[in-house]
Amino acid sequence: MAAIGLETGKAIYNILSGDSTLTTLIGGATNIQPSAIYTSSPKKGVYYDVLAVDNEYTKTADKPGLTKVTLQIECFMPKYADVITLAVRVQHLLDKISEGTYNTIKIQSCVLDSQTTDFDGENKYYYIESTYRLRIIS
Repeated sequence: MAAIGLETGKAIYNILSGDSTLTTLIGGATNIQPSAIYTSSPKKGVYYDVLAVDNEYTKTADKPGLTKVTLQIECFMPKYADVITLAVRVQHLLDKISEGTYNTIKIQSCVLDSQTTDFDGENKYYYIESTYRLRIIS
């Protein structure tokens, strides 16, 4: 059985890195990374992290038929207007995405759940943290 929740990052990277508008905003697909990559000094870009995984099994199934994943996306930019533009682009790509297979992951739906904005005074970056709820089918 695949670790569906952990593999969600593959799908997210595939969706985001395939958009030339987004990669131009952040200086390339190398600036789309798992949030585990930074500890205290993020650079401009998009960071993602799986916060929760909820597998739904049926009585006879050896793997879940549906996996609900809570995903956090963080957008960092040095200018406030740019972080807004970046977060809006990410939302455009992920919120209510069409059902389909993205880098081997079958996404049924993805919906924006919450969003906050803040400023990292130490690193001088504005950031927007968004939470999405995904439904992944096996």
